[in-house]
Amino acid sequence: LPAGELVELAHPALRRLADESGETINLAVPTQLGVAHLAQRDSRHFVGVANWVGRHVPLHCTANGKVFLAYGAAAVPERLETRTRRTIVGPAELEAVLERVRARGYATAVDELELGLSAVAAPVRGAGGEVVAALSISGPTIRLTGRRIDQLTPLLLEQARGLSARLGHENETARGAA
Repeated sequence: LPAGELVELAHPALRRLADESGETINLAVPTQLGVAHLAQRDSRHFVGVANWVGRHVPLHCTANGKVFLAYGAAAVPERLETRTRRTIVGPAELEAVLERVRARGYATAVDELELGLSAVAAPVRGAGGEVVAALSISGPTIRLTGRRIDQLTPLLLEQARGLSARLGHENETARGAA
């Protein structure tokens, strides 16, 4: 699927997440260089996140990246670079985190890429069920607390499932309801 088409299909989800969360929303895809951001809706707050579109960030210390690693959309890098004191750099620890991502269906990153930055991300699946992108909510850790992440995650998962459906993926809930 061309990036432009994916961005177009993602617009309703990006808008809804931005409107309801008030935080920065990103659509990202896995690349050889890490996580590439295709589209962003900015936070309505003064203190927020820079524009990530066109920038690459590491896989192991970002919520989007952990989604890609957990579901096999990207390979674990040989070297896990330390970005902050919270960055996961041990392969065994990272694998345990990725198992938790698979069990919960979403990933978080708190102060791992940069101190003061938190995010939660959910997988977007293509028609064949493979993870092709991720939707994320990010913001300052002082606002995007664990409790706030817990409040926003159901909406994020719902929007990721909706975008997956627009890409032709039939999720479990849709099949169960039919």
